[in-house]
Amino acid sequence: MTLKKEGNIPFERIEKELDYLKSNQVAVGFFGSDDSQLLTVVRANEYGAHIVPKKAKYLWVPSKNAIKRYGKNVRARDVSGIFIPKGKHVACIMEGDKPVVYFYLLEESNIPARPFLRKSLEENSSKYGRMIKSGIEGILYDEKTGKELLSKLGVTAVADIRATLTRWTKPGNAPLTIDNKKGQDNPLTDTGMLPKRVTWKILPIGGSDE
Repeated sequence: MTLKKEGNIPFERIEKELDYLKSNQVAVGFFGSDDSQLLTVVRANEYGAHIVPKKAKYLWVPSKNAIKRYGKNVRARDVSGIFIPKGKHVACIMEGDKPVVYFYLLEESNIPARPFLRKSLEENSSKYGRMIKSGIEGILYDEKTGKELLSKLGVTAVADIRATLTRWTKPGNAPLTIDNKKGQDNPLTDTGMLPKRVTWKILPIGGSDE
């Protein structure tokens, strides 16, 4: 039996591409198989976080002096001659005859929610709807594929998330963070990590990226 055609495109091809869309999806964002530390940063910014010391009395937050000398991952044990001045919530070392702050001692740290993923989706959902409609029409009438449609959605959504990250201003960084970041007040792009790491993948519906 010869199947009817929609224009010049065989129905077998159309059904194959529509079945592809039924069984696959595009996922956009940050993926667990890539970097668990990165996901911790993303969750803390997207939903906010309340951080308290697990074992010690204080959170030891490095100052710009410590970061400049030892790098952003510096810990107190990396610094020789460190001491806490009486009655102060800082840890210092002596440079010459002057104490220089290397860590701020905090009882807690609150990270406000900066829902850049949800904001990007909300702002662009109508555009994605139009892209899906156009992509399905391309399958029906212009020999386009389901994979092309999902890929286009992925590339576009990544660009949109990066734009949202770049525009973000409020809530900004805390004064201490601004000081450590050399005056930068965009909390989502000051290190450049998040815009570089946002990406997309095509996954089976109900599947996982692990």
